[in-house]
Amino acid sequence: MKEKVNTASSTSNILRKVLLNCSIQAKAYGNCVAAKIPEVERDMCVKEFSVLRNCLHKVILTEINCI
Repeated sequence: MKEKVNTASSTSNILRKVLLNCSIQAKAYGNCVAAKIPEVERDMCVKEFSVLRNCLHKVILTEINCI
């Protein structure tokens, strides 16, 4: 059971760091999508999504390597 607590703690730490480090990118992507409503189409905010995805990827990989 202790292992699950550590896993949950690690997951919450990763999520916290994602929120801290990628909030600007998430907001930019959200604003892009919101500006296009109701005409939402696939890949319409691909640039913003790519920046957000790269940020998420970087934070998660950094945290996984630290565990």
